[in-house]
Amino acid sequence: MKSYLLLTIYGLLFTSLLSAQAPPGEQRVFAAQNLNYLVSLPEGYPDNTSPSPLLLFLHGGDGSNTKHHPRKYADQAKLEFPFIVVAPHCNQACRWSEVDFDSLLEEVIRDYRVDKNRIYITGYSMGGYGTWRAISKFPDRFAAAAPIAGGGNTKTVCNAKSMAVRAYHGDKDSVTPYSGSRQLIKTLKGCGAKAELLTIKNGDHWIWPDLFQDADFYSWLLKQSR
Repeated sequence: MKSYLLLTIYGLLFTSLLSAQAPPGEQRVFAAQNLNYLVSLPEGYPDNTSPSPLLLFLHGGDGSNTKHHPRKYADQAKLEFPFIVVAPHCNQACRWSEVDFDSLLEEVIRDYRVDKNRIYITGYSMGGYGTWRAISKFPDRFAAAAPIAGGGNTKTVCNAKSMAVRAYHGDKDSVTPYSGSRQLIKTLKGCGAKAELLTIKNGDHWIWPDLFQDADFYSWLLKQSR
């Protein structure tokens, strides 16, 4: 509980590099858990009959599913961005560990043209913890995961051994321990998983703006498939 509150406090103190204006998309409600979420579609989606890869994006303790939305950073960097992005809003009464991502994604798949073999998940800080939790709890749903500055449970992480995992963490993180990501990746590798830790040298906690503007971040995800 203390670490969760700490992430929330630090998130609220962190000033966004971008405006809080939401990217284009449809505001929806996952009625089963009264969870608001934003669905953003890639350019050309209405005319493209092929299914699109989906990126589930979990925000941090700042409590905003739009402030650090990957699409905003990708657009700023003028990157190709072929993803449908599902960005839930986890308010003060919500915990990522309690969200039924399997049912939420099934709802999205029902209403949009999703490539079910290329569903990915990422999240930063509190959302990084949520990402680790989601892949441990719903391992059959995702092709790959990119948790950022998060942490998780080494006792359950081997549930995710069938997917590709690339974790990102600054080795000077002053909020969430770098050792947590290192141990999780070590455990996954011991289970035979395709897993790696990308260490941001001398990086503190707030590494995600640069990552979400890096073409390699997205190209690695797109190479992964179930």
